[in-house]
Amino acid sequence: VTQICGKGIMSDTERKQVVRTEGGGGGVCEKTPLRVQDYMGYKSTEDPLYRVDKLMVRAYPLVDPDQAENYLEAVEQYREKADNTAMMAYTSSWGEANPNGGKEVIDAYLEKTKIDVEESAKLLRTIMGYLELKPLPPLTGKQKQ
Repeated sequence: VTQICGKGIMSDTERKQVVRTEGGGGGVCEKTPLRVQDYMGYKSTEDPLYRVDKLMVRAYPLVDPDQAENYLEAVEQYREKADNTAMMAYTSSWGEANPNGGKEVIDAYLEKTKIDVEESAKLLRTIMGYLELKPLPPLTGKQKQ
């Protein structure tokens, strides 16, 4: 989801240089870490999870009173993880521009971002369980047109 390949057009000379510098070639790949923010609802009011934590708080009366405290704790944990995910995605987008940066730095931040996304997804499923909602099928990661 965070990588777009085969978009660039290269001359034969450029292709040979890319193979030499990027370990084997296979086309031009561009990292797009900010795509994570699209999926987490941090880019647009059109994003499915845009401000979902506010909706979760408003859904509080729908939760079994015996589970209410656990529900609010899960919502807070989700908000923290989602915020951290968006921050890590933003940070990784600047990985190459920073001193001592490079593609490895972007990859390292993206790996940390992936962990936060997975933890956010688990918390989201937990919250949906408190609300007795069934999870939707996962997004395919196809590009927006």
